[in-house]
Amino acid sequence: MEIFINEVSLEGQYFNATEFSDALKTFTNIFKLINQINQYKKLYKEESRIFVNYEAMRNSNFNASLDLIRDKSLKRAFNNIVFNKLDPKEWRQERVHSPDDLFDLISDNNYKNIKDTSLAEVAERKLQNQDKNYLLINFINSSFTDPHPNIKNNCLITIIKNNDEVNQICLDGVDSELALECWLEYRLNLSRLEYTVDSKEPPRDEQTILKDSLRFRKTKYKYHERFIYYELATGYYWYVDNLHYAQAAHLEVFDKTGTSHLGEADLNGNVDFGKSDPNKNINL
Repeated sequence: MEIFINEVSLEGQYFNATEFSDALKTFTNIFKLINQINQYKKLYKEESRIFVNYEAMRNSNFNASLDLIRDKSLKRAFNNIVFNKLDPKEWRQERVHSPDDLFDLISDNNYKNIKDTSLAEVAERKLQNQDKNYLLINFINSSFTDPHPNIKNNCLITIIKNNDEVNQICLDGVDSELALECWLEYRLNLSRLEYTVDSKEPPRDEQTILKDSLRFRKTKYKYHERFIYYELATGYYWYVDNLHYAQAAHLEVFDKTGTSHLGEADLNGNVDFGKSDPNKNINL
């Protein structure tokens, strides 16, 4: 399995430091999950050009945008997990594709020259090794949104080499933890990413009943840094209690107004109404 950081997904899509901070958190969480994968993997990055030639915040390259983030712990976490713990290699040191070949990204019948990028490198490797698994990690809110026909929450990246539209190269891309979990389950049959009772941190939303998009809708509201979810059938509001983990992990459930605490739920969504607390409420 070879995993590449898709620098082309840095398109100046973030309007401010808050949006870019959210993107960094998401990106860092993806790589925390990658760090848990026990199967053999190789991680590749673009050389330092990812920090110079691509914009994060509008009209600001990656390095300059990173300097505007005030949360030093976030920057430290990003660098530690992405570039230190996982120690990605620069693919140019093992370059496969020829700089003389042409590579175009196809999206909505539009063509974009991606010659001499990670996308071109992965495309060539896929051509030469059809049976090998390749994955591209995108930054959120990019233009890489073409839905994958087979893998939920993944995007399909379509590339042609030297204008050969008949033999298109199709690559997998993810931009969230949930998307990565779906990819791991589909490509590698890894469904081991369930929450365990010996965990040292609270469960992620997608490790609970909140992952059921037919039952819940994520809102813009947060409590203790956790997103609040709206239960479609009842109008109740749910979120993961960020103060408990392992066997004590649970979700908090509130009524339609958020002013009345109804009880606690286990990770499978079973509510214990006997644990309601009149002193608890949320602002919506």
